[in-house]
Amino acid sequence: MGNQKVMQAVITSRTAPVSNQESIQLCLFDSTGSPLTVGKQVAAQADVAALTQAAITGGEPPTEAEFNALRADHAATRTVLNSLLAKMRTAGILAP
Repeated sequence: MGNQKVMQAVITSRTAPVSNQESIQLCLFDSTGSPLTVGKQVAAQADVAALTQAAITGGEPPTEAEFNALRADHAATRTVLNSLLAKMRTAGILAP
């Protein structure tokens, strides 16, 4: 099975059908029989900001300002990506 989680579910409570719907509560266990912890939703992550520099046309090399704007965009994207990865680790989606 590799790194896949094996889960077992046990029905712990069951309510009578209402309008042809039935509600059940499940407890999840891993392959060792230990309770499985399900990660909770973490804070939202803001989108990466809009680009600060328009595309260069005409084939000319970028100016220092254009290069620095591109570098700032890259740094902002990296910050958002690292924040998202940290939140996924905190939620238990990714290994630490």
